[in-house]
Amino acid sequence: MHTQTLSKGRTRLLLRFGAFLALSLTLKPVYAQQVLRDANGDETVPPGTEVQTPLPQPTNRPTATLPGLDDGRTVVTIENGGTNTPAQQNLPTGAEPLSQNERNQRIQPSGQEAPTPTGNFPIIGAQELLKSLDELDRPLTPEEITAYGAAIQSQFPMTPEMIRDYRRRVDESQKAAATPPSGQFPNAITDAKRISLNSAQEPEILLTGPDTVSVMAFYDQTGEAWPVASYVIGKPKSFQVYAMQEGSNQLAVTPLVPHGFSNIIVSLVGESRPLVFEVRTNSLNTHYRRDFTVHGRGPNAASRPLQSGQSEPVARASNDVMMAFATGADIPGNAVRLRTDNRAVKAWSYDGAIYLQSADAVISPPASRILTGPGQVKAYRIRPTSVALVSANGRVSKVRISQ
Repeated sequence: MHTQTLSKGRTRLLLRFGAFLALSLTLKPVYAQQVLRDANGDETVPPGTEVQTPLPQPTNRPTATLPGLDDGRTVVTIENGGTNTPAQQNLPTGAEPLSQNERNQRIQPSGQEAPTPTGNFPIIGAQELLKSLDELDRPLTPEEITAYGAAIQSQFPMTPEMIRDYRRRVDESQKAAATPPSGQFPNAITDAKRISLNSAQEPEILLTGPDTVSVMAFYDQTGEAWPVASYVIGKPKSFQVYAMQEGSNQLAVTPLVPHGFSNIIVSLVGESRPLVFEVRTNSLNTHYRRDFTVHGRGPNAASRPLQSGQSEPVARASNDVMMAFATGADIPGNAVRLRTDNRAVKAWSYDGAIYLQSADAVISPPASRILTGPGQVKAYRIRPTSVALVSANGRVSKVRISQ
């Protein structure tokens, strides 16, 4: 009987709960979708629901200890960013949160900071510097003197006297290396010779010296340059020969050995007969320049020889005296130099006559002998006189001659 009563009560309770559940489902309201519009009446997007979370702030700030005066210690707190704790960011909808660096850049200074008072921050090592300056006037200890002397000895091992002696010895060594083995420099010779193209002509000698250059120049009997066509040296390993330039009348000869001997064959332009010369080394006498006037007319000779209104007796090729006055080299020792009032005319008294050297024509007194040297410079042999007439560019002028 009791069991049936309980079953009927449970049945009624279940029926009531089901009816309540059905009624609640039936009465659930239905909402229509709402549309958001802006001030102009256009549809817009609802605001976002993201949560802007600020960056965490450090609870413990790092500190550092710096040395101070009198071995004191100063504790300094190190902060990142600004001095004030940043507040929560108010960002527009959909914007990205700002980084710490951007927030630091946007912080505006509140005002001009006051200058730091002098002396608040000490210079590291100032006390030690002041102490070292005070100790400069004290006497040096033996250890310091020894250390100073060792430093001087390592940096300046030689005294000034030793340095001067060293430089003097170096200079003497270089001078000795540049001086020839004979102990003296060679005697420089510059002269001229008149030669012929005859086969019986004795070979002329060219003296050369080590570390020097000797020049041979060739002219015809009119004084014009006679170009060199070709040349051959007998011993090219002992002597070096160069033509000064293409079509030149000059040859440069340099010895390659301290002692040597050879010969050189020279062929002139337009002349089939060669010229023969001996080449020797000589440390005491060296030909720096030697002009050779060849008895003949070269390709550059003038069509007409220069005439002065009189027959000009031409000196023979073997007349070395006239060649000496024409070139101004190897003048006889007993010849006396005379004065003239014309720099273009030189005069000497020799062997009872006067010898004139001039590129212009001497018309009075009449010349007993005339010789044309290199460069159209001529030598005239006239009787003793105090006045000579010279024709230059169609004008006749007087040349006074005196002792």
